[in-house]
Amino acid sequence: MNDDRTLLGDGRYPDTGPLAVGARLAFMGALAAIVIAVFLPPSMVPDFVESTYLQHFAAFYVAALCGLAAMPRTRLRPIALGYLLFATGLEATHLLSGARFGSLVDNWVADLGGLAAAFAPVMVERFRRRFPRPEAES
Repeated sequence: MNDDRTLLGDGRYPDTGPLAVGARLAFMGALAAIVIAVFLPPSMVPDFVESTYLQHFAAFYVAALCGLAAMPRTRLRPIALGYLLFATGLEATHLLSGARFGSLVDNWVADLGGLAAAFAPVMVERFRRRFPRPEAES
């Protein structure tokens, strides 16, 4: 059994290792930041980029990466479904405040784009692992 505990090794990483703990804290921080940004008045939310759609994309991209790192044993579908429901619920809260439905759909699509961008490399890597590696020639 390989007991390589380095970050990029193939061995197991401890659940209480600093990176594992940091990933869980980053995950909670990312979700909290999104929720706070949704409920703050627009004048109090800092503009990181000119486009609100890019802000939505980036927020959910970072949150999804943090979530994937924080839950390494959880299957991708439940994580993706949780984020989908989270994004849908947050955008739906704007309907209660009288926001235009069309802009909410655009924001929701940007949220899902960030999620897709974060999940795609993980899914491709899992697909690649299904193919056997050629035996090394001696």
